[in-house]
Amino acid sequence: MSSLKLPLYGKILLWFLVNLAVLALFGYVYVSKLITPELAWLLSGPPGNKFEDLSASLSDQLIRKPQSDWLDVLERYEDHRGVTFALFNSEGQLVLGHAPDPPEDVRKRLIDKRRAESRQRPQRPETTSQPPKPRFLLRSENPTRYWAGIHLDILYERGGLWHPLTMVMISSDVSAGGLLFNWTPWVVLFSCGILFSALLWLPVVRGITEAIRRTNEASKQIAAGQFGVRLPDHRGDELGELATSVNTMAAQLGDYMAQQRRITADVAHELCSPIARMQMALGVVEQRGTPEQATYLKKLDNELQHMARLVEEVLAFSKAETIPDRETPEDIDLRGLVQNVLAREAPDNGIKLEIGDVKLRSLRNALDRGIGNVVRNAVRYACDIEIHAKAENGRTTIQVLDRGPGVPEEAVSRLFEPFYRPEAARGRSTGGSGLGLAITKRCIEACGGTVTAQNREGGGLAVGISIPV
Repeated sequence: MSSLKLPLYGKILLWFLVNLAVLALFGYVYVSKLITPELAWLLSGPPGNKFEDLSASLSDQLIRKPQSDWLDVLERYEDHRGVTFALFNSEGQLVLGHAPDPPEDVRKRLIDKRRAESRQRPQRPETTSQPPKPRFLLRSENPTRYWAGIHLDILYERGGLWHPLTMVMISSDVSAGGLLFNWTPWVVLFSCGILFSALLWLPVVRGITEAIRRTNEASKQIAAGQFGVRLPDHRGDELGELATSVNTMAAQLGDYMAQQRRITADVAHELCSPIARMQMALGVVEQRGTPEQATYLKKLDNELQHMARLVEEVLAFSKAETIPDRETPEDIDLRGLVQNVLAREAPDNGIKLEIGDVKLRSLRNALDRGIGNVVRNAVRYACDIEIHAKAENGRTTIQVLDRGPGVPEEAVSRLFEPFYRPEAARGRSTGGSGLGLAITKRCIEACGGTVTAQNREGGGLAVGISIPV
């Protein structure tokens, strides 16, 4: 199974989220392990004020009702807020409610002897400003519960005695339905922090990924032989240095290839004259030679002709690069052009044509030479040749199909390389110089098109040419 490919921006964003997750984990461990069960600090500020307002509201409701209805009031509060409410006296005993037995830490907070001594003096809540009432918030384990308590200003009568009350709110989570701690602002704050961080990182990450994308595209163009490509190198970091290095490499490769082509063309041009003189001298020798020498002279003539064809193809390959400078586009009837190619390359081969009324504007000689080399190769190695052509979506597609032996799969991608020949075409009798398809590639590229090859199912080769209309 192939590995998952993730864009660089996605990797950076994923790593950023992992970083946040690690920080959140550390925060959770800190809160759960280092903070003691004493959570009174949560009742400071707005949560404490809200809790005190809740106790005042409950006290007011209870005072307005007879003691027989107080349990109903507590149950309505429970149903409305989703937590358990209970009233305890100053001796830690449950007075009203359905609360479980409080743990020892909570019981200690409920016991208040000084408040117990004042139980003979019934009181009502004062409406004047008073200092904050004593409150507490504790956590118990197995199961986890949060106990929030606050002393009330009302008394409960039982057996002729008045008992000061403490309201206790019991919840399974610290938020207590939003009464003690509201997660929403923290979630919103955390989300805004992530969004702001992503927006802050976006220009940096986008700049990096865009620079890498441009470098990748330039590398592909250089690999395809386009050495004139240049990258912007104004960045003052390692990516800027990389762009400068790529530009330098492209310039040096371009100079090297130009020099190599110039040397190849010069050598091929210089070879033309001595080969021509050798052919003339051989003709003179043939006229004066003996019948015993004729066989050797014939072999020598074949070698000279082979050298002449090779030099001619090398010159044609060198000149193919300058075709756009030497030719101008003209209107072409594709069917007529292909028929002329077949009349020259395969007059008696019976090649099947499927070409409609296709018109295009391109370089006539370059297109003629490119198609001609493909047809010549097909005639040399295969049979049952077909040529199909059609125009669609602004491009003309030409296919040369045969039913020959094809080529090894590893050789398909190299067929258009100069001097490359598959093993089956390396013989003198069957193989050429290895420049025919390389010349085709340069001619078709001069027309603004592309050429590809692939093996056909059932045997044979398919060469596809695509040219803008």
